[in-house]
Amino acid sequence: MGGDRTEKRFNERVKDLLSMHAGERRGTLILMGSLLLLAGWAVYEQWFREPPLRDLAPIQAKMEAWLAEQQAGRPGDTIAVKLFPFDPNTIGKEEWRALGLTDKQIIGIEHYLDKGGRFRAKKDLARMYSIKAAQYATLEPFILLPDSYVRPAYPKREFERYADRKPKTQVIREPATYEPRAVRSIELNTADTTALIALPGIGPAFARGIVKYRTSLGGYVSLDQLNEVYILKDKPDAVLKLKEVLILDTLMVQRIPINTCTAEELAAHPYFRWKIAKPLIAYRAQHGPFTSVEDIRGCALIDAALLRKLAPYLRVE
Repeated sequence: MGGDRTEKRFNERVKDLLSMHAGERRGTLILMGSLLLLAGWAVYEQWFREPPLRDLAPIQAKMEAWLAEQQAGRPGDTIAVKLFPFDPNTIGKEEWRALGLTDKQIIGIEHYLDKGGRFRAKKDLARMYSIKAAQYATLEPFILLPDSYVRPAYPKREFERYADRKPKTQVIREPATYEPRAVRSIELNTADTTALIALPGIGPAFARGIVKYRTSLGGYVSLDQLNEVYILKDKPDAVLKLKEVLILDTLMVQRIPINTCTAEELAAHPYFRWKIAKPLIAYRAQHGPFTSVEDIRGCALIDAALLRKLAPYLRVE
């Protein structure tokens, strides 16, 4: 009983889904008719319509011209071969062309000769990757070079001639003694990298680092500043050795005019940078020019220790 009711309800739902009003039926018929027409057109185009005939004469003419060009060779690539005796080290471009070589082959040979290469035997020409085996076989009888290259034997050097001879008498020499050469001290603020490299224990890297930091400072005022050089920061032993052979002339230090310099010029110095340069220039703008270098203590950032560090690099005009 319950199964019949369920089946009846299902049938009613199917009918509801398939039931269409007049407009829906008309639209469905039009859609189906359009699909049938498209399917018929596709079948006709695929199976029944003959393809249109095309004029292939222009394409065929181009193909025949290309084949003729390939058989005859590209223009300018080769010329008529005229064989004659030649030395590959001395002949020019026109003689190579007369022998049947292409411009590409000639450029390869000229490049080899320009780089210092030289043909010493006939087979050296065959080793050129651009020369074909058949081409070399044609040229080989006309090459004015030996069939193979024999390296000349050089005479023995003097010490080789007498190496096997034994001295008539054995001479015993006392070991030579040398006194260590005194190392000349160098002034640090005027020495260039060449002078620094001449000192013991200073290589090119150390010399460049010392000069570079000296340039940014404007000069060293103390040998202890070598510990601030980037490449020497973790090398205290090297700094100690440098102090033994270097001297300082503090008159060579370049000092910054504190009353006329800009913030950019002051910030370029490794002791000032922007953190100190900007407040110091602002203090000068507010309070007027400094009468002495010690007046920079008026700036809140400058304490006694920093003043001692900065003062050697400042001057009042």
